[in-house]
Amino acid sequence: MTYIIQPGDTLFIIAQRFNTTVDAILAANPQISNPNLIFPGQVITIPSAPPRQLCPILRQGDRGPSVARLQTLLRIAGFNPGLIDGIFGPRTQSALIAFQQSVRELEVTGIADIETWTALGAECESTPGIIRYTVRPGDTLFIIANRFGITVNEILRINPQITNPNIIFPGQVINIPSR
Repeated sequence: MTYIIQPGDTLFIIAQRFNTTVDAILAANPQISNPNLIFPGQVITIPSAPPRQLCPILRQGDRGPSVARLQTLLRIAGFNPGLIDGIFGPRTQSALIAFQQSVRELEVTGIADIETWTALGAECESTPGIIRYTVRPGDTLFIIANRFGITVNEILRINPQITNPNIIFPGQVINIPSR
């Protein structure tokens, strides 16, 4: 698939967004001689990525968008993980343990496993034709729709949990219909 670089994009951010790696993007784009030098409007190829585990096993010390997703789900469930920063530190672990203690069927381990993700309401299986997207700071549904070449109404149609299209937040995971 082709992608048009947006202001603020880096290859790392693009790789995360499309569930691939910087190395894979560079391999698919030999015209990029300096990975730190990309510019808005530049067209690149995004390679197909292997399926990503939607609900990975996470433990203290882990980092990344999956941790931010876990932190967001914990906060929504009423367990304060502290700052939603994508860093699985002591506060995130304490919130996770408190959550696990509150659900009789869960083993209290301080590790986010598939059972914990499911209890938090996470969707752990991928759906064909749908891309899972983690909202970034500064995103609006309009910006996201433009980025993926779709309309805001198409996003709203497959995200019934969004009741106000003007309110989305960083770390929120939404569905994007793929073309």
